[in-house]
Amino acid sequence: MSGIKMSDCNFYVNEEKRTVVCVIPNTQDMLINFICENFHFQIMDFYWVLTPEGENMNRMPSSFVGKAVCSKDDEWNEKTGRLIAFARAKGKCYNSFFKRANHYVQAIDGHLGDIVEAFNKFGEKLEENKKKLEEDIAYLTDNE
Repeated sequence: MSGIKMSDCNFYVNEEKRTVVCVIPNTQDMLINFICENFHFQIMDFYWVLTPEGENMNRMPSSFVGKAVCSKDDEWNEKTGRLIAFARAKGKCYNSFFKRANHYVQAIDGHLGDIVEAFNKFGEKLEENKKKLEEDIAYLTDNE
């Protein structure tokens, strides 16, 4: 995931209340974009991953917020407040990202077992059909 930059964020500073709020916007498609960019998947590859228990996991929230509040005992410093608020928002965003990434990995892992089972059944059918075909050929050649 390309690093979130402070320049990507919206900051709200209230010097009177001694607070700085950082909002990281446009995070909703961050996970799928990351996977598509780094692992050469298409967005449509993820439709089958959505499971009933994971429907709420398919998208990140649209934004993340971090807040820094300056104590009365500390000296007000907007730059420090921005750094703290940004770190908190980014931490929330990355935690959400990795929680969702883990969900995708588990869903894919679960589906891989289903895919292997389906291919094994298909292979068994092919073997049955091959034997049947050989029997039919033998019968036809014996009864000419």
